[in-house]
Amino acid sequence: MKNAMLLVTLISCLWFSPTSAAADEQMQENAQRVIVKLFGAGGGTLDSYGTGIVVSADGHVLTVASHLITTGGLTAVTADGSRFTATTQATSMQADAAIVKLNLAENQQLPFLDLATAADAVPGTPVLAFSNMFRVAAGSEPVSVVHGVIAATTPLNAVQGRWKFPLRTPVWILDAITNNSGAAGGLLTSQTGKPLGLIGREVRHEESRTWVNYAVPLKTLQPVVEELMQGKSTRLKNADETAAATLSDRQLTAQFGLTMMPSLLQRTPAYVDRVIAGSAAAEAGLQRGDLIVLIGDTVITDVREVGREMGAFRQGVKIPLTVDRSNQLINLQLTN
Repeated sequence: MKNAMLLVTLISCLWFSPTSAAADEQMQENAQRVIVKLFGAGGGTLDSYGTGIVVSADGHVLTVASHLITTGGLTAVTADGSRFTATTQATSMQADAAIVKLNLAENQQLPFLDLATAADAVPGTPVLAFSNMFRVAAGSEPVSVVHGVIAATTPLNAVQGRWKFPLRTPVWILDAITNNSGAAGGLLTSQTGKPLGLIGREVRHEESRTWVNYAVPLKTLQPVVEELMQGKSTRLKNADETAAATLSDRQLTAQFGLTMMPSLLQRTPAYVDRVIAGSAAAEAGLQRGDLIVLIGDTVITDVREVGREMGAFRQGVKIPLTVDRSNQLINLQLTN
């Protein structure tokens, strides 16, 4: 009996030792240092805040390709409370990932997560999820940490409202409540601090309509992020999209009565330049000066993407649009 009590005492001392507590605190501090709080435009059911992960000393931030990064006025707050303006550099619809660049001072560098250190994991792995869910942090306050377990590895079959979610990479389904406002773009780690995944968005399973808590493995995202950091937008197309024709500027005007701002820059925002009276665009409620930020579930970061995405819809189908009008997000439907 005495030996058994001694064994229990030794195990308790090891488990609750100051060294273990210190190591756990250091691990969480390291994760907190690379998390940024993102703030931008919201409106309606769309949040005005989110989360990102610093992935380079120069201020490249990995996050999800949500409305937040396309509506302008994006601000990032780092772990020490410093505030930076940020610009979207590139997106990947297939991976639902985006790189935004913080506008740092000359020679300024930030603590960052080296994606080369990302680890793999299997179902049953205990995990921690770091994110600014519910906007718990606006300055130097630490973000939330949620404990959980990886429940499964699977392709994601999900929807946002009525629209099919475009993510096509395998994901980890989490036994943890990470599907909350502002959590998307946060960091998933192992309990020992190894970086594992990017926390996903608020989506529902297509068949059961239950909320899905998931993360995209960082190992999957690493090659995508490397291209995004070079300013390349990566997007794989399925057979239907490959067959769909991209509509030219002239076709957009003839078919919808919609004229977009000319593409003059490497990445020109998708502003509406003209709407013909009595046209489909006018009936949908589009106005000159509207910034198109979503077509269906696809984030629009360049005016050249408008014709491509519009051309993917069949004749007679209503095309859902989200536009930014005077810093308010408005949902419209354009009849094809």
